[in-house]
Amino acid sequence: MKTAREVFDAAMSLMDELDNSGAPENTNTVDLEQRTPAILTTLIAEYRILSGTRGHIVPIEDLDEDALFEVDDAYALGVMQYGLAAKLLLDENPQAAAFYNQKYEELRAIYFARSAASEGEIENLYGGIEYGQFSSW
Repeated sequence: MKTAREVFDAAMSLMDELDNSGAPENTNTVDLEQRTPAILTTLIAEYRILSGTRGHIVPIEDLDEDALFEVDDAYALGVMQYGLAAKLLLDENPQAAAFYNQKYEELRAIYFARSAASEGEIENLYGGIEYGQFSSW
């Protein structure tokens, strides 16, 4: 079970916001830390919509205490950190935000495509094209 703090720390590492000792919590990241709970709540809501999960979403309020129960660990630390970094840098550094957002969208698409394939939702990739076995693709 990953916590909101772990996703925040990973995003700070990506954004190169660590202090000299390697700690993500410093005077430069106070504003980012305050904005993170609302952004993570939004990313969790997006995850639930894409995964088809319904129900009440518990908002993130404290980075240290709130675990991301509703999100797979691989998604939390492999995908969400890029989404968080993109949203935190949107006003400050639009080019970096665009890079992180593109990476987030790529990883999100791969994650949901693989989870759909592993659940057996995709049976025929080509939609049942008649005589498709004779094609050159």
